Amino acid sequence: MSRNRRHTRRIKSIKDVLNMKTFLTIVGILLAVIIICIGINEYRRYADRMLISQQREELEKQSQELFSEISTSIAQTNQSISESDSIIKMSAVGDILCSNAMLQDAYNETTNTYDFSHMINNVSGFISDADIIIGTMETGVMKGTYNDKNAPLEFARAVKNSGVNLVTISHNHSLDNGVDGLKETRDNLEDIGFDVVGDKLETANAVLIKEVKNTKIAFLTYTCFMDNEAQRTEKELNCVNMYSEEQVKSDIEYAKENEAEYICVMIHWGDAISNTVSEEQKSIADFLIDNGVNLIIGAHPSVVQPMEVRQNADGDNVFIAYSIGTYISTLSAEEARTELVLNIELRKSGKDGKVYLNKVDYTPIYMLDNGESAQNRFTLIDMKSTATTYDSGITTTISRETYDKLVSGLNRLNDILAP
Repeated sequence: MSRNRRHTRRIKSIKDVLNMKTFLTIVGILLAVIIICIGINEYRRYADRMLISQQREELEKQSQELFSEISTSIAQTNQSISESDSIIKMSAVGDILCSNAMLQDAYNETTNTYDFSHMINNVSGFISDADIIIGTMETGVMKGTYNDKNAPLEFARAVKNSGVNLVTISHNHSLDNGVDGLKETRDNLEDIGFDVVGDKLETANAVLIKEVKNTKIAFLTYTCFMDNEAQRTEKELNCVNMYSEEQVKSDIEYAKENEAEYICVMIHWGDAISNTVSEEQKSIADFLIDNGVNLIIGAHPSVVQPMEVRQNADGDNVFIAYSIGTYISTLSAEEARTELVLNIELRKSGKDGKVYLNKVDYTPIYMLDNGESAQNRFTLIDMKSTATTYDSGITTTISRETYDKLVSGLNRLNDILAP
């Protein structure tokens, strides 16, 4: 009987040894797996840091390269600044849209009101020093049913509070709500405090002349097309400043008769979601320059297109921004989320009294989508500063995926705009 017990204990001892070996083997394998995973993760983090470091260098290089050719062109043909000169600062933003998703993001069910301020508050600092901030209000602003063709007054107020103070309502959606809708939109925008240009509801021309620092600047605006244009009546189309060479000549003549010293054209043209300047855009730009226009700001493509400085017949610089993208929108194309706040500096000479293009630069901005469940889903952010903050290791609210999109967008801008 005792022999059987010894035999049983021996079997248990062997089992214990085997179980211990198995346990230790499993533990060893797990430790090896953990060490390998840590090593792989550390390597990935190292590679990621190296990539981010490289991207940081590229971002810094971009800031030095962008606009270098334009700045050189301006400097070569400009007079030196004197104490008697006055400086006029102008900023430009792209198309201002209000989508159904933005309406949902801004709506407060408890108060039955809208608040869009979180979407564009971050941008106000980039344009706060400007004397004039222009943009294209590409939505109706009327009381009633709100959708992607008609925004509440709170939306327009938020845009105004961000700094924009002059808008054109001449675009391919001008007649989406009919002539009455166009008139109500204009009236509401003026009541909010905007200078509004682009319609011909009460006058034969669509020219607005603003006096800034004793300088008269004329704003002419046109759209090259209208949605459902074939179905529009002549009376309807005559309410919007549609582009034609005859209309341009008439408007420029009106501007000069009213002693305008600088002529800026805001024009809706080009192909949607295309970074390429069309032949039609180039031809129209040639005509505008030949007829005395000093500055051309394009809209409609919803993405950024190239910019250039040309010389007119008098040898003066004419700056053309074929498209600076949208200002605020939720268009699905990633290219359309990358936008510009364009800053233009004009100089009125104290010697000859002429107004010259003095400086051009810009801030890239990006429409960030925080997801449907976020309390504040959409917000505009400064692309470069946000990316730089992230790659410096400072805690931010953006994800690595968003960071990669910002870097990709900045690289795309560099390809489009750098010489």
